[in-house]
Amino acid sequence: MGARHKSRQAALAILYQADIRGEQNPLNLLDVYFKSDEAKDAQREFVESLVMGVTSRIEEIDETLKRLLVKWELERLGYMERAILRMGAYELLFDPLTPGAVALNEAVELAKDFCDKDSVSFINGVLDAALKGKRAPEGV
Repeated sequence: MGARHKSRQAALAILYQADIRGEQNPLNLLDVYFKSDEAKDAQREFVESLVMGVTSRIEEIDETLKRLLVKWELERLGYMERAILRMGAYELLFDPLTPGAVALNEAVELAKDFCDKDSVSFINGVLDAALKGKRAPEGV
């Protein structure tokens, strides 16, 4: 497992906890996460960029996901599925440094690690639709 995948797991844990707690600023949880395990400090920059990226664009990400969800409501998804979708959508739509196929594959791998089989297929389908629709509109 590569360093980037471990960083995505850390970012996912923070976003998941923030959603459960109703935390408006997930960066508050970032300090707590890194204080609990100093060995993770090397990951902090990428983790922070993911958490900040998702947080700063949450409305746009959620609107995109709501358009892509068929017969589902974002608010009714499990916390883990929602966190994976948000982070995957952020990387697909707004992170120019992560190739779309990599972002999709990483989200699917996270779903395999933390969700059931049906959720893996669901997350793959939603993010694949986002990938095919591709990057955010100009000016976003």
